[in-house]
Amino acid sequence: MERINVSILAREAKKVKLWRTRIVVKFILSRLPLNYRRWVKLGLFRHGAMDDYLYAWEVLKSHASELNNTDDWKGLELGPGDGLLSSFLSPALGSSGITLVDAGDFANKDVSFYRQHINGFLASYPDLELPDISYKSNIESMLSAVNGSYHTKGLLSLKGLKDSSYDLIYSQAVLEHVRRHEFEETMKECYRLLTPNGIMSHVVDFKDHLGGGLNNMRFPSTLWELDWFASESGFYTNRIRLSEMISFCEDIGFSVKVCNTKRWTSFPIQRTQLAREFYDLSDDDLLTSGAHLVMKLKY
Repeated sequence: MERINVSILAREAKKVKLWRTRIVVKFILSRLPLNYRRWVKLGLFRHGAMDDYLYAWEVLKSHASELNNTDDWKGLELGPGDGLLSSFLSPALGSSGITLVDAGDFANKDVSFYRQHINGFLASYPDLELPDISYKSNIESMLSAVNGSYHTKGLLSLKGLKDSSYDLIYSQAVLEHVRRHEFEETMKECYRLLTPNGIMSHVVDFKDHLGGGLNNMRFPSTLWELDWFASESGFYTNRIRLSEMISFCEDIGFSVKVCNTKRWTSFPIQRTQLAREFYDLSDDDLLTSGAHLVMKLKY
């Protein structure tokens, strides 16, 4: 009976369109005593689509294309979410290994799942080669075979990695989810970890996660940033707009190039509906819905 009721709740939650109702529903569902993989199976609270080999390959290839040298490069992915496929596919792009760091243990650990997706990848791209890891019996040995690793303590995990270890640090719709009070320190860690000639490549989604507008900007930080409100709710974003994100990174010591900016053609929210602290945002910041940021060390 419990299983049926939870399934019904999940199905009904996916039908919710109004942002206010979505907040309430997600907030309640996130407090139910179910593990994360169960929510994924029910179609709620997914962390990206990096568990699909076609998507993971296109994301990885896009970020790796920013590298000047694609031979024997070492990568760091921030926020792999539901899948660890980047590590397994990266040898096809000349990588010597990818470290994956997330804020929680979200990834699928099913060995048969990865065997299936790797086989699907090789069938789709017959001219490419990958190391044979089909005989490995657990996810740790599979990762080790491609010089990969998976860490699940966010900023704390970054602090445990060696200086100047990575030629490419990248993320796909992840930076907006880093808690605001940890964002600057996270970027400082990336600065420490990047090799002198390395590249940072981040695709950032500046929309809310309540329907694709800016309804998250209605809330004051005194509420939005509370741990009980932000953690595990499935809708938290740090609300750092493009200009502020660039300033953070430039002040740390990165040179920042903005690529492929996406914009709304009209304001998704009226200024009078914004929380007071956001009244002075520029039109550009309010109209920017996404961007690709490519960074290098200035010093």
